[in-house]
Amino acid sequence: MRGYVLEVADAAPAIHVNARQVRRRALLHAGDQISIGGAQLLVLGEHAPEPCPERVTPDVALAPGAVALRGVGGVRSGAVLMVAPTLELGADGLPLGPSVDDARVRLFAVQGRPALLASGLAAAAWPRVNGHTVASAWLQDGDQIAIGAQRYIVDAPAAAARAAAAAAFIPHEAARPEDTAGPRREVWWLLLTAAVIALVLALLLAVRR
Repeated sequence: MRGYVLEVADAAPAIHVNARQVRRRALLHAGDQISIGGAQLLVLGEHAPEPCPERVTPDVALAPGAVALRGVGGVRSGAVLMVAPTLELGADGLPLGPSVDDARVRLFAVQGRPALLASGLAAAAWPRVNGHTVASAWLQDGDQIAIGAQRYIVDAPAAAARAAAAAAFIPHEAARPEDTAGPRREVWWLLLTAAVIALVLALLLAVRR
């Protein structure tokens, strides 16, 4: 979801987006939580993320900056957490220390495609991606992840570039009829016109004889 703006009137009660008060206006993103008094609203993404299989082979190495989390809410707001090549967060959304239990959210990449996998967490503690509760998900550049009180934006510029290139390329065999209808219709129209003219000339010659 892109391009939605929340505007606050002068007489409106205090409105917060992700625990930050909005004075005038705020650009909303999928996964944002809006608080109006005691009411809580969650902005959902248009589609639920595609789940990632539990049995995948993560990349053993990633280029620096290929996948990262940018903190936008909670105590890690403003910080950048690198996925290099994996990143493990606890149920509170903070990086795990050396002494950890089995409850964790793991971030990694498979052939450069970012992914998230939660393990050992109760369903109520599963992370949310663009507002949708998930146990696993393939991630995209710009996705918002909420884990506990922490919120992160996925930065994966290389994955975004690959997705854009794949969407722009249409194989010849997959081209739809309307993609090539213009030139072919012009050719058939010329052939039909030539045939009609030839038929009229033949009739005129036959009448004169």
